[in-house]
Amino acid sequence: MIATLRFRLPDEQSEFDAARLGREALSTLWAIDQWCRNRIKHERPTAHEVHALEAIRAMIPAELLDH
Repeated sequence: MIATLRFRLPDEQSEFDAARLGREALSTLWAIDQWCRNRIKHERPTAHEVHALEAIRAMIPAELLDH
């Protein structure tokens, strides 16, 4: 199976950049999620910090982390 993406540059530059950087963006979101998880699980954050870390994790759609 082969997929070909075509963009009309420079008009579709932002769409091109999004497609090109997608895997890196997913890796970054996964790293942020794991950092928050580890901080909650292995450190002693305050209740306020836990709330903030959980809010950050909730902003990342779970289906993005499954890839």
